[in-house]
Amino acid sequence: MKDCNRANHGLPVYEKASDVRPIVSRQQNEMSIFLPSVSAMVRLFASLCFAITAFQAVADDDLFLDSYYYQFGQGLRLGDTGFVLGGYATASNENLRNGPSRTALDNVSLFIWWEGDGPWKFFSELDYENVLSSRVSNQEGENHYLALERLYFDYAFSNTTSIRAGKFLTPIGRWNLIHATPLVWTTSRPLITTRTFPTNATGLMVFGNLPEIANGVEYSLYGAAGSDIRPNPALDPFNQAIGSHLTLPFSTNGQIGFSVAAFEQEKTKGERKQLVGADFFWSNNRYEISAEGVYRASDNGSTWDEKGAFVQLVVPLSEKFYAVGRYEVFRQARETITTERWVTGLNYRFSPAIVLKTEWIGEKNNRIDAPEGLVSSVSILF
Repeated sequence: MKDCNRANHGLPVYEKASDVRPIVSRQQNEMSIFLPSVSAMVRLFASLCFAITAFQAVADDDLFLDSYYYQFGQGLRLGDTGFVLGGYATASNENLRNGPSRTALDNVSLFIWWEGDGPWKFFSELDYENVLSSRVSNQEGENHYLALERLYFDYAFSNTTSIRAGKFLTPIGRWNLIHATPLVWTTSRPLITTRTFPTNATGLMVFGNLPEIANGVEYSLYGAAGSDIRPNPALDPFNQAIGSHLTLPFSTNGQIGFSVAAFEQEKTKGERKQLVGADFFWSNNRYEISAEGVYRASDNGSTWDEKGAFVQLVVPLSEKFYAVGRYEVFRQARETITTERWVTGLNYRFSPAIVLKTEWIGEKNNRIDAPEGLVSSVSILF
């Protein structure tokens, strides 16, 4: 697969957060709510053990089947056609404060992309959500859905400029462009990346990089008009939008990005929103610091403004084991109190394509029904 750390070439996928949790009695022992369901976790990991072993065997010995070539984590190349098939799957277990435990195969995603010798490229991503769950299938948020995450064509005018047409990930910040679950450090996703702006856009984008300027500057300019291609009914897509993102190098190991956008959404037509944001990334010797912040203003007045930020630290504990910590602040539109959130967790990279994660999510002033508790997941990139 292509470098997933670049806005123009990444293969990220939208990771949904489960926000629906029935209320439980306050008299219930809090520690028992937060403790993981041991039997559920055993079943989760046991069910994936065979798959992990089989996939690892493939990783150790790449498959050559006539003109077909498969490399674990980088997809199946279909001979000399230029087509490649890939994807990922994620299973998770949740033990949240305000709801029962949940074990699920959250999604199976399929990538299909084509790249020939000429200037044209094609990429598509289908994501089957809520494949299996221990909750009732018709419960809100648990219905099966085949999502079209991306479907676009690229045309390269030069080494520095390309144009993209179709449905693509909105270039705001970094997380939204690098959010395939095997490629991010935590099971949960920062609040500002799920609530403040639509994660997908359908329209045109001009993007590229300028390697001759300060070791490379990345840019994207995009516009969307009309309805989204196969919109997810759980999301509020763009009605119209225009925006840009600029990434600048920062020292040898870091980058700083800036985002601006003006848009309307389908469910709130007539409410014009303006967004500004900044993002930061630094990495050295497997240590990593990243941060994002956004402010979204509304024509309806300051009460409808929304803002938030997060900073995340990753510390290597061994060759494959990492500690992760994240602190977030988020004030939702029409809320007067800012929600604080902290995430502490562990990430074990069994291989470059198999990742196990567990984390504790704590919150203060949580009036927006954001998930709190213990979550774990296994992700396989194939």
